[in-house]
Amino acid sequence: MSVRTARAYASLNFYTRAMVESGVPERRWLALVAMTGSLSMIMLDSTILGVALPTISRDLSMDATTQAWAVNAYLVAIASFVALGGRAGDRIGRMRAFRLGIVGFALSSIACAMSTSAWAFVAARAAQGLSAALMQPASAAIVIDLYPPERRGRAMATYAGISLLFLAAGPLVGGVLLSYQSWHLCFWLNVPVAVLALALSMSVRHGAHDRRSRALDWPSVVMLAIGMPLFVSGLQAVRADAAMSARALSTVLPGLALLWLFVRRQLTIASPLVDLAPLRDRALLASACTLFAFQFINVGQGIYGSWFLQASLHFSPMEAGLATLPMMVPVLAIVHWAGKLYDTSGPRRPVVCGLSLTVLGAVVESVGVAWLSYPVMAIGMACIGTGCGLAMSPSNTDALARAKEHQRGEVSGIIQSFRLAGGTLGVALIVLVMQLVSPTDSAWTPRAVSAGFALHAVVALGALALAFAFVRSRAPRYDGSTATT
Repeated sequence: MSVRTARAYASLNFYTRAMVESGVPERRWLALVAMTGSLSMIMLDSTILGVALPTISRDLSMDATTQAWAVNAYLVAIASFVALGGRAGDRIGRMRAFRLGIVGFALSSIACAMSTSAWAFVAARAAQGLSAALMQPASAAIVIDLYPPERRGRAMATYAGISLLFLAAGPLVGGVLLSYQSWHLCFWLNVPVAVLALALSMSVRHGAHDRRSRALDWPSVVMLAIGMPLFVSGLQAVRADAAMSARALSTVLPGLALLWLFVRRQLTIASPLVDLAPLRDRALLASACTLFAFQFINVGQGIYGSWFLQASLHFSPMEAGLATLPMMVPVLAIVHWAGKLYDTSGPRRPVVCGLSLTVLGAVVESVGVAWLSYPVMAIGMACIGTGCGLAMSPSNTDALARAKEHQRGEVSGIIQSFRLAGGTLGVALIVLVMQLVSPTDSAWTPRAVSAGFALHAVVALGALALAFAFVRSRAPRYDGSTATT
């Protein structure tokens, strides 16, 4: 090789390495698209399951118990381990955790599609939850790592917006597949999404962050791994029994006790499993509570809004899926603009405005349910969707941006735990309210469903009060933030 050729080769090699490591926009976008793959699979899977569950129940001979676990096995698994997943990403590397999680989610989706019994399906759903607990905190933290402070809002808006597109498409895709093919394809859809996200992640080198190897506190692991499933399964019993029965109390109370001991231990030991110190930042805590509130509302809407449209307004499953568009379209239309607003003015304006619209929308929708009027319901859903688009991405971005770089995976796991707790309580408490309003009816009356949806307004109002009091007007800027790929 001549000297000139060698120099040319060295220059090309240097340029290629610089492209990979310097954080050029093209590489960042590849990584951003890869990260959205994980959240997109989760969104698509959750909405398709709601449409497909009646057919799955018939094919796999599910009883009421296994039907409930088909929905909640995922929630129990991810709620129990998402904080641990964030910690794992901080210890082994976020990109490695993301890749392991996305492969696990694809394999467990295949297991769901190939299930031949009810409990095999439930076990596969639990495996999906464990995989999601590993990849979701890592993916959100990677997006924050890749972008400088002035561009994080738009990046997180894209991360959330593409995923919400899958959420909106889920009911329609599920309806088409159930009409013309089978429910098995609903889970096979996750496989190409996972392959694409994995391939894109392989093309991007994520810069190493400052890993801190803290000793693993096994008593904390046991408290969380046992306490969270006990608490969530107890809430599931409340949902099934519609009251705090002795069975529910026998699991809820021990679960709460273990979770209380877990939190107390994290605040007192020198090397906690989950460092809860970031929650002392009231703005971060308020952002986490905002995400809790939206998940509380969205899960209740997704399950019982569709049920009400079919049972009381006599919509077909396809029509019920289309009827959710007034809520989904505003989210997709406004989420990117909300990210820009966060970048220019900080989180306070979009979060407070978004929660205010959500309170209004929940009240209007509750009135529409009581009047059996879909047009009124649609106005309320549009307000909720607009509020969600305004507030969710800035809240998520602000919470992660307030964390130190080496803690972002862990903080991501904490705020995902808030969201999952919101979803679980959203299912349990709306049923409890409806049963209290209409305890003797075999089917819930419009008045009962209206009362359940009014609970959404109360939860949103509480989040609004916290956001108004504690969310700051300026976006935080950490000098140590990196933008490497």
